[in-house]
Amino acid sequence: MKQLLHRLQLSPGFLLFIVAFAYLDSIKSRVAPGQLVNAYTFTPEAVFVAIFNIFLIVLVLRFSFKHIHGDQFPLNWKRGGLSFLTGLVLWVLLSNVVAFLFSWTFGTIDRNFLPELIISSNLNYILNFIIYGGFYFAYLLFQKYQSHQQELTAYEVAFADSTIQQLKQQLNPHFLFNNLNVLDQLIEEDPKTASRFLHDFADIYRYALDTSDRKLVTLAEEVDFAKNYFRLLSQKFGNGYQLSIALTGGEYQLPPLSLQLLVENAVLHNHARAGFSIAIQVTQTDSILTVVNTKSPYKYKKKGNGKGLDNLKKQFQLLSTQEITIEESEALFTVRLPLIKSKNI
Repeated sequence: MKQLLHRLQLSPGFLLFIVAFAYLDSIKSRVAPGQLVNAYTFTPEAVFVAIFNIFLIVLVLRFSFKHIHGDQFPLNWKRGGLSFLTGLVLWVLLSNVVAFLFSWTFGTIDRNFLPELIISSNLNYILNFIIYGGFYFAYLLFQKYQSHQQELTAYEVAFADSTIQQLKQQLNPHFLFNNLNVLDQLIEEDPKTASRFLHDFADIYRYALDTSDRKLVTLAEEVDFAKNYFRLLSQKFGNGYQLSIALTGGEYQLPPLSLQLLVENAVLHNHARAGFSIAIQVTQTDSILTVVNTKSPYKYKKKGNGKGLDNLKKQFQLLSTQEITIEESEALFTVRLPLIKSKNI
């Protein structure tokens, strides 16, 4: 029973409301002008019949809504209206079939299917569906709205957290002073290289600040940033790490700093040494960006809580119909990012 209620998206609070409404409606029908108010007026037997009918209405409406409209949000009003109308037709047909079977069983077809009774019965079926089906329909929309708002909130939290973590990492004093020291050495040893280093250094800060309030950037922007970032790392690590990028093009987007995060993780968690460099390969296959790096873990694993990759997963879950996939073997670590078509945003 619990599984059925869950599939129908019925909560105890909503059921209690429906039962209370059905009970009050049964009392209302017994206090019409000219009728006596007595103990019978408040007896609840009519509620049990009403609850059975309401449950069937919910089943019929849920069936039509799921097969015509689907569970997507926000509501498509044309499909939503068609779902409701289809459910109404199915309910009226089902009610007439059940009424006919009961009348046939008890031999009362001639008495129960007079023209005026058919009209009043079908009008009653229609009104019941509009009232109780309308309650359920509104309740479904409210649930979808709440779920949508929760997803948006979760995304905003993940996005903000990821952005803050990345900015802290890029702008922390340790990172700043290390690179200024590298720059100071280059100015004395190789002014041309120092100029290029300073340009990349400035681009990193500018990009991090410019994209701090953007949910998505173009693939070209993110790749350019990752290249600038890697050139900075190369000034510190030399040729111990190798980056290759091969793209097939297309108007795609992805969260800012996502490719940079994967490049950085490859450097942070793998030890390049003499005779063994860490290869980082970025390739694109249609709408999938694959980042693969060879593995050479440090003897003593560096501390890291994996929060950056977790936040990136959450962002893609909310921005795309596909999710990040991660594969790890003894020799390789692979992450596949589902690229997002620009027109879908």
